Amino acid sequence: MNQSKSKRLRVGDLRVDFQSDESELRIQAAKKLGVSPSDIEEVEILKRSLDARGRPRYVYNVEVALSEARALGRLPEGVKEAPAPGSLAPERFQPRKKERVIVIGAGPAGLFCANRLADSGVETILLDRGQPVEIRGRDVSALMHRGELKEDSNICFGEGGAGTWSDGKLYTRVNDVRVRHVLETIVALGGPEEILINGKPHLGTDRLVALCKAFRAHLINEGCQVRFGAFVSELIVEEERGERVIKGVRLRDGERIDADRVVLAVGHSAREMYRHLADLKVAMEAKPFAVGFRVEHRQELINSIQYGKYAELPDLPAADYRLAENLGKGAERRGIYSFCMCPGGQVVPSHTLPDGICVNGMSHASRKGHWANSALVVSVRPEDFGAFGPIEELDDYDGLLAGMAFQHEAERRAFTLGGGGFVAPAQRVSDFKQGVASTSVRKTTYKTGIAPTDLSSCYPAFVIDALRVALDGFERRMRGFVSEDALLIGVETRTSAPVQIDRDAISYQSTSVARLYPCGEGSGYGGGIVSAAIDGLRVAETILETLSA
Repeated sequence: MNQSKSKRLRVGDLRVDFQSDESELRIQAAKKLGVSPSDIEEVEILKRSLDARGRPRYVYNVEVALSEARALGRLPEGVKEAPAPGSLAPERFQPRKKERVIVIGAGPAGLFCANRLADSGVETILLDRGQPVEIRGRDVSALMHRGELKEDSNICFGEGGAGTWSDGKLYTRVNDVRVRHVLETIVALGGPEEILINGKPHLGTDRLVALCKAFRAHLINEGCQVRFGAFVSELIVEEERGERVIKGVRLRDGERIDADRVVLAVGHSAREMYRHLADLKVAMEAKPFAVGFRVEHRQELINSIQYGKYAELPDLPAADYRLAENLGKGAERRGIYSFCMCPGGQVVPSHTLPDGICVNGMSHASRKGHWANSALVVSVRPEDFGAFGPIEELDDYDGLLAGMAFQHEAERRAFTLGGGGFVAPAQRVSDFKQGVASTSVRKTTYKTGIAPTDLSSCYPAFVIDALRVALDGFERRMRGFVSEDALLIGVETRTSAPVQIDRDAISYQSTSVARLYPCGEGSGYGGGIVSAAIDGLRVAETILETLSA
């Protein structure tokens, strides 16, 4: 957008046929503003999303430069003045105090937190239990194809976090100026510029791997020390002036690293850390999450359902969907919904322990695969966590980690049902709906193999019953969703953290350990790549404000 004295306006909800040229936007914007197209000097696309209802259309939000000579009276509905140039740029800090900050976890929260700190001149050490993506990629491949699990380097642990081997979804419901900062950072590191305007931006695993390497190189160039294979086994906490204060960390090999502040961005599967926090009596509480299965359909079917007679046209992207049902009312209300839908993708193993099966979904940037998958999950509340009954060998710390125990028990049951070797249990959606075991299933994208079975024993009855009821609603919205060809693959349990680590709403520090900053999805403060990254930025900015005072 040029810097002339032209009046700058933001215009929303411009609808253009999916096969029309974007030059139509100038005409549409002029019509909405009540001016001539020649009065508009420039049009910049801010956001674009596809509306597939009826004949598909793209819906745009744009910023226009309106000729200074063209005065407007009252702005029409859906039009507002654009922010002043540079007003949304990230604040710059000049830290006066020299401190060392350790960031634990190289997922989105940890990466963006470390980047913000190091870029401002703070001595920053980024630690991750897993491996850099070039090594991690080989470990993930061995897990996918041969069922060989490395407990510290897999789809959940390693550079980039759990999102690296996923669809790389970058959309979020968080309304925060930092969303733009996150996306611009990704573009600056080599990501595609289209993510700045797409309503549902995604990267794909193939792009994420390259981006992780670029992010690492950038951090190192800023002076950040980046260490992999650095499993933090202990937070060093000492008494100081009547309060508990973090003093550093100890690695599994015994090495102690002192620090003035520690950011805890360990991800939603860091069960060893959750146990350690419970032993340290760090304030946290059990938190709701969701569990269920992966459902896999032919992408051709999803395209047909969503696009109808336009499904064969080449200009449309692989179709996605979002489904939700609610059962009960008030405090008894329970949500059942699709989650992390991957068009043109594959089902992948996301387990981290040798006795449990857990699955997820991923796709590449092109989304050209023949299969679509999504989680179908049921919300579970802390009062539900005891539904399995006593769970042997899983200490839930008097209920504090009961959600983690619930996850683990479902994963162990799936492992047993699949027959071992990380073969996943599977069932036709039609059989699941009718409550009968599948005796045969088609091939699937889950490469370690699947075993036909009855999935109902993976979870307590309330989860299974809720999913069966919700399938009726899903079928009403998407005719053909429930079929013999569609498969459920079990289990999906790592939708979010089973705990929330308490922190002060202003300082972002733990309420029980000073200078410890719970951060991101693993601490209960994020729900995806972008929201976790934003939380990392918030924590970093709070630390920078303190050091700059």
